Amino acid sequence: MAAAGYVAPDARSRLFVAVLLPSAIRAELTRATAALRALEGVRPVRREQLHLTLRFIGEVDRGLEAPLARAISAATGGLRRFPIRLRAAGVFPSHRRARVLWVGVEEAPPLSALRRSVEEAVVGVGVAPDRRPFRPHVTVGRIRRPRPPVGLAGAIAGVRFEATVDVRHVSLMRSELLSSGARHTEVAACRLAGGADDARRARR
Repeated sequence: MAAAGYVAPDARSRLFVAVLLPSAIRAELTRATAALRALEGVRPVRREQLHLTLRFIGEVDRGLEAPLARAISAATGGLRRFPIRLRAAGVFPSHRRARVLWVGVEEAPPLSALRRSVEEAVVGVGVAPDRRPFRPHVTVGRIRRPRPPVGLAGAIAGVRFEATVDVRHVSLMRSELLSSGARHTEVAACRLAGGADDARRARR
């Protein structure tokens, strides 16, 4: 029998770093995008999984979870909490080739600084740098077919949503791809506000 805390050498984790949204904001966001998420061919993101991704890490050895949590906590622990504003809706990469439906997050210097700190921490642990531009957004659905759904432009224009969220923590998340859909688990939460490092470990 393996000892407590043992990690099999071939164990892998699919990880990302995110700002999690309060339940009330997730509920409001779900209501505001209901028509968009209900379009034929759209696979909506479940309410409990709505979040702002700061850095998608991808699949790594499970043993890197703890070093990543420590590095992210150390890199972000000196940053002050700040608000972000969510508003409007759109698609990636374009209306004609729409694959991802999102609600936007306005770019701001504190958010850019947080993203840079997270990126430096992740790369410092040995993960390859992310060369893609950072486009802050909350994914609300994905399109599963080649053609965009009928009524997509109207549904996007009809989204009326604005909210402000206080960023107080950054979370290292594990994503498991199951037959029933993705399951997200918080590995560690790293507190902002310029205080001491107080990452808390979640269930493993």
